[in-house]
Amino acid sequence: MVRLHFSNINTALTMAALILISSESAGCASDNGVSSLSEETSQPDQAVARDISGVELLALLDERPDLLLLDVRTAREWDKGHLGGACFLDFLEDDFRTRAATLPKDRPIAVYCAAGGRSADAMDFLSRSGFKEVYNLRDGFYGWEDAGHAVSNEPPVPLPE
Repeated sequence: MVRLHFSNINTALTMAALILISSESAGCASDNGVSSLSEETSQPDQAVARDISGVELLALLDERPDLLLLDVRTAREWDKGHLGGACFLDFLEDDFRTRAATLPKDRPIAVYCAAGGRSADAMDFLSRSGFKEVYNLRDGFYGWEDAGHAVSNEPPVPLPE
């Protein structure tokens, strides 16, 4: 029979707590949130509006051919490079809200700007306007570029009607 002293019980409880915390963290780190994207999109009645990383955006682009990628930077920023396959709609233009409201609400949309601020505002607007699935590239184009992801200089994809 093994006898535990009080100090051993405290040590055991501390170790158990650390193991629990470690296993929860490992689950999040190992999937980089990608599996949660599938879970979110499998519930059509539940709206999604959240920030995502560049890695998560790559997974979305791979998994969701219907994803609308929307660059909301200025034309000057666009001309310096952008994500391939993106549509362009300047968030700072007076007609942004009118034009954005005409986008198809049944398609998932990923928005990005230079650093994530304007696109967060765009995501908020789209979400409040009835779009069911909207993602914001958390660190924007700068984060995408800094991570070494591909940058394009191709013309924008036309906005869907």
